[in-house]
Amino acid sequence: MVRRLFFILIALSALSCGKLEMVNMFLPLSGDVNSRVEESLAWNESAGVTTLTVTKDPYRWYVCSDIHIDTAPPARFAEMVAREKADEDAFFYQMLGDILFGKDHLDWVSGIMLDPANDPGFAIVGNHDLYFDGWDAWRAVFHSSTYYYFVQTPVARDLYLMLDSANGTLGERQLEWLEDVLERERPGCRHCFVSVHTNILRTDASQLPSTNFTLEETYRILDIMTRGKVDLMLAGHDHVRDVSRFGEVSYITLDSIKDGADNASYLTLDTGESVSYEFVEF
Repeated sequence: MVRRLFFILIALSALSCGKLEMVNMFLPLSGDVNSRVEESLAWNESAGVTTLTVTKDPYRWYVCSDIHIDTAPPARFAEMVAREKADEDAFFYQMLGDILFGKDHLDWVSGIMLDPANDPGFAIVGNHDLYFDGWDAWRAVFHSSTYYYFVQTPVARDLYLMLDSANGTLGERQLEWLEDVLERERPGCRHCFVSVHTNILRTDASQLPSTNFTLEETYRILDIMTRGKVDLMLAGHDHVRDVSRFGEVSYITLDSIKDGADNASYLTLDTGESVSYEFVEF
C-alpha cells in the first residue's frame, strides 16, 4: 500500500508539468501563517484602515473565489468586475483567493483589480497563490491578507474582516488579532462580515491535507464568530456551493469563478437593515 501510494505521488508529480507544486499540496510548506500575518499587520499599520463611503442604503457588493488562471486572461472574473461596475447599487467586490493555478499571470488579475476605472476590490490569499514561494509576489501586489475595512452608508457603518486561511489555519497570532478587532470595532457597527479562503464547514473531501482546519480550531472559530455577532462568514476553496448555519451565523462557500468550470458563479449581497444574497451563474 505504501509503495503504491509512493508511485501514485511520483506519477502525479510528473503529470503536473510544473503547474502544481506537489509538496505543498500535501504539506503546508509555503510559509508560516503567523509570519504572513505579522507582515500584513505591519503593512496595515503604515497604510491605515480603509473606510469606503457609499451613497445608498441598502447597498450591494459582489464576491467571487478561485479564479485559477491557467493559460488565458480571466474572462469570467473580468466580466464580473464589469457587471459590478455597471450595477448602480454596487460599490465594491471581494476576491477570496486562489487567483493562480500554477505560478504565473498574477498581473492579469492585479491589472483588473488595481485599475482606478473599476470599483474597489478587496483580496485575500489562497493556498494555490502560495505555491512556488508565491507569497512574496502576492504581497508585492496586494500588500496584506489580514485586514479589515469599514463601509459607511448614509445611516450606518458595517465592518468587513479579511483573513488569511491559505494553510488551513488562521494561526494563533491571527486568532488573537481577530478577537481583538471584534471586541473593539464590532459594537459600533451594524453588520459584520468575515471572509476567508478555506472554508471551515467542509461539504466533501476535496480539500488537501495542507489546507484542513483541525476540529479544535474549527470549534474555536465558531465560538469567535458567535460571540462576535458576525452575520456571515464567506469562503471558497472547495469549488462547491454550500450554505450552512450555526447559531445566528451563516457560513457560505462559493463556487469557483474559473473559466470553463461548469458550476462557475459569484455572489451578490444586498446590505441594509437586513442582508440578502444571490448566487449569479455564468
